[in-house]
Amino acid sequence: MITTIQNSASWTDTLKARKSYLTALMKVVDIKAGKASKVQALTVNLIKSEMSHIESQLKGRK
Repeated sequence: MITTIQNSASWTDTLKARKSYLTALMKVVDIKAGKASKVQALTVNLIKSEMSHIESQLKGRK
């Protein structure tokens, strides 16, 4: 199988798009003042962790 190598500009765009998607997803799953389930709390923590990882990758590309 032949795979194509993405250039750094397209990879940066991919990371930015992923971050944008996660930000929108965070608004959907957002925990309000009410009681949150364990699944909601885990999901929010996972999204925040992924966004942090993406931000560190984007900073490394500058």
